[in-house]
Amino acid sequence: MELRSLIKKKKAVILKKWLAAIYDTYPADTVEFIAGENDMFANPAGHTITANVEYILEGLIRGEDTSALSAYVECIIRIRAVQDFTPAQATSFISSLETVIFSQLKPEICRHNLLDEWEELQARIDNLTLLACGIHAKMKERIQHIRMKEIEKSEGFMVRLMGSRGA
Repeated sequence: MELRSLIKKKKAVILKKWLAAIYDTYPADTVEFIAGENDMFANPAGHTITANVEYILEGLIRGEDTSALSAYVECIIRIRAVQDFTPAQATSFISSLETVIFSQLKPEICRHNLLDEWEELQARIDNLTLLACGIHAKMKERIQHIRMKEIEKSEGFMVRLMGSRGA
């Protein structure tokens, strides 16, 4: 028995519990909307999170390299970077996957002596967390750059406005 096979068997439950753990990081009124509305146009954030956590889990099951999963991680981090999260909170959704998988599969991991595979998966999840931290830092840097450009634009507008009034 392989750990990947066990995860695949319990994929639906793992996804449901992982999403619940992610939603627990949001205020209750936000969770009602994000978790309740499935339409990607009415709820792009909820749709993006739901779709991309599934892609991440699928990639881990297939044994994909963490760099191959970076686009899916980035989609979620983009959302969380503009929200009121600390860097640790913004990236914590990845480490919650480790907790969910272990809570669902601990007896099987022990029974089938899959500790080596479990440690390998933990390392891959840790690498995803580090990847997410880097992506989050880049997103925050971009946000700051955009803010600075907007300030420069508004200052330039004010100078032009004041100059035209004086003429």
